[in-house]
Amino acid sequence: MRTFNMLKAGFLVCILSTLCQTARGDVTYNVTLDTAPLVGHPAGPFYIELAFTDGSGVNDANNTVSLSNFNFGGGSSLGSPLIFGGASGSVEAGVSIVDNSFLSLFSEPFAPGLQLSFSLGLTLNDDAGGTPDRLTFFVLDNSGVALPTLAPAGDYFFGVDIHSTGPIFDAYGSDPNRAPTVGAPVLIPTPIIASVPEPSTIYLLGGVLSMLVALRRCVSRSRLR
Repeated sequence: MRTFNMLKAGFLVCILSTLCQTARGDVTYNVTLDTAPLVGHPAGPFYIELAFTDGSGVNDANNTVSLSNFNFGGGSSLGSPLIFGGASGSVEAGVSIVDNSFLSLFSEPFAPGLQLSFSLGLTLNDDAGGTPDRLTFFVLDNSGVALPTLAPAGDYFFGVDIHSTGPIFDAYGSDPNRAPTVGAPVLIPTPIIASVPEPSTIYLLGGVLSMLVALRRCVSRSRLR
């Protein structure tokens, strides 16, 4: 019985540790956008465009977004990024944007392949006043105009509001009824955005599962006695 109680206590500690670990700290997502409809389109080359707005409006620099591991699915980046405000880096080396400006911008041209994918890292700090920091992702055509999407305003493919309780995403596909400035409309599905568990969280969950197995065995043995 003493062993059983110790296992129960350990099990509860593992659960609490896991919950605490997943409730704080930074988060990472994998983002995938189907760019096959852009291959050979006359509106190219295209541009990745990121806009990061400071919700508080006081340039408090309390949040950072980072993008890395870009893969163009047979396409390529074309270099010469344009940056404004708290943006720095490049698609090739990784992009970092800090909300130390009311609006920060990053843009870099690319030749599309079958799909565009990248890792997105977010810090999770609330802004004073209740308006969250927000990242918005666009694809621009060669005239600098955003590809038409089904977003309610702004023609973006996804946006994310940053909260300490977790980010809130909204994502949209392209608008098949509106064409870029050159060429025919394109049909791009809503991007796929998948969370990536932190390694420490995976280890903790593994510990919880091991404890569950041990508890089950202990209970089975006690019933047999």
